Amino acid sequence: MIKKEYSGSARRARNIIWNAAGRYDFEPPFMAFFPNGQPDHYFNMIAGLVEKWLDMPRLWAFFKSYEDERRADEFDDFLWLGLENCVYEKELPERPMMQALRRARAEQFYIEQQSLSRQQMEYQSMPVYTQQEARWAACCGKRPPLLSPREKRMCEALCFSGALDTDGVLNAMTSFLQTFFHFTPAEHTDKRREANALTRLLFRHEHRQMDHLLVRAGTGEGDHPKAVQQRHAGLGRHVAPTEEDEAYIRAVFGRSDRTQQELHILENELCGGPDEGCRLWITRGELEDTQDKDSREIRESAKKQQARNEKFLVDNAAAMQSSIRALTTRMETVFSSYFKHQPEVSRAGHIRPELAYRLPVLQDTRVFLKDGEETEPEVCVDLLLDASQSRMHSQEVLSAEASIIAKSLEKLHIPVRVTSFRSLRGFTVLEILKNWNQSDCRGLTRYYAGGWNRDGLAIEALGRLADDAAVYGRQRIVLVLTDASPNDSTPLPPTNRLTTREYEGAAAVKATEEAVRSLRSRGVRVGAVFHGNSSHLENLHQIYGHAYVRIRKPSQLAQGVSDLLLMLLREMRTD
Repeated sequence: MIKKEYSGSARRARNIIWNAAGRYDFEPPFMAFFPNGQPDHYFNMIAGLVEKWLDMPRLWAFFKSYEDERRADEFDDFLWLGLENCVYEKELPERPMMQALRRARAEQFYIEQQSLSRQQMEYQSMPVYTQQEARWAACCGKRPPLLSPREKRMCEALCFSGALDTDGVLNAMTSFLQTFFHFTPAEHTDKRREANALTRLLFRHEHRQMDHLLVRAGTGEGDHPKAVQQRHAGLGRHVAPTEEDEAYIRAVFGRSDRTQQELHILENELCGGPDEGCRLWITRGELEDTQDKDSREIRESAKKQQARNEKFLVDNAAAMQSSIRALTTRMETVFSSYFKHQPEVSRAGHIRPELAYRLPVLQDTRVFLKDGEETEPEVCVDLLLDASQSRMHSQEVLSAEASIIAKSLEKLHIPVRVTSFRSLRGFTVLEILKNWNQSDCRGLTRYYAGGWNRDGLAIEALGRLADDAAVYGRQRIVLVLTDASPNDSTPLPPTNRLTTREYEGAAAVKATEEAVRSLRSRGVRVGAVFHGNSSHLENLHQIYGHAYVRIRKPSQLAQGVSDLLLMLLREMRTD
């Protein structure tokens, strides 16, 4: 008999569910945990009562019907609030203690909210939080939140009656999603499964549940979407990547552009301090044959995203060309005073000593040089694109904006390299989409998002990549397209022997700030093109100082990037 292995927390959660259900012969499809990894006693009991009073296999089929939808986490949380009210009303006559248990859970809600980190608060769904607060405020006598008319209707709709049977509950859940989200699971399943396959697989073993309602249970191996990941509990355990992880990275992203020895040298130099125990992988996306099912599925999803990026460029070709012309014109003006004029032969100017004999002997007066009309830029530009999960819903736009910047620079004969970065399984992966000596920018359509983002290590690694002959002797500028929210599943190393800290929030911002400062100390100019929430502006200013521009819409790109380059070039001149 094959037995599933559970951690202590998962085992306790399962026992609570079994006790509430009054049976021990099934595997719970949902388990409930608080953000600290401890089981949520009340909601695990609710999960057991759902098994007791309703047809859980039919409900589970309903939940699975939208598991690939982008808002699946929110839908789960909303619907479990509805189920909670339903089975609470069913069980209360048989178990009067339910009222006290419910009140205790309501009070625990407010305690838990006070202990959440800022990063965890940012990852909460505010609509879900509002409904939770409305539910628990009513249960423990606190002042309810101020609700809009729509939120009041949602609150009423989520009070599933205890008189409902399984069919009634399914109808109530379907009605809720249709009324408030215009969503019918059966109509969206196939469409969303393709779009989110990459996300599901890249986050295998690394999903962190930020809220504390019920999460989908599993074997602890990430065997299906939103499954509880017992290997990555998020409790501060610092685990070095394994050979299996390296093989997975190679299969997904392609073989490394650097030899093992070169990678080890880079890792020895960079993977210390806040990045201790991390690994690096630098690739051009040159894939090798693989028999791994997950890797093949990710590659297929990435190829489909590339097709979407290419289609976006075609559909917006006129706007793209207009943006390229606008940015090229602005940058030409900005760079004009910073370009080096190419010398040309002249009859007056600076004499060329090696040809001076030709003047008296051959009466050749063309032995002088003067500044010509043609110019040669003395700079090169690195574009570094955040390709983490947070960019999932703007991939086509970011790929297009990177193409606009790169093509504009190419028109001015300024060498440009474009690299995307993400972190996964302890590896920070830098994928070169366009190299210095490539004038073709079509490789930028290979941009796709998924994984975490260890910004500090990515910036440091980009700064250490050996310069090519094509950019030898040029002043380097690095432009980071970012949301200024570094966040990685590999924690920071312990500050003492007892505890570690997650790579998120203030600690991650500080590590990224130090990486930018290190690059600048070596003469590299670093600026940011910001696409993100206003809540991250403080992070942005701390990391990049004043060297950033915020882009809210594509029409702002030309002016924003040219202004940022002007700022960085002025810094060069004053140094």
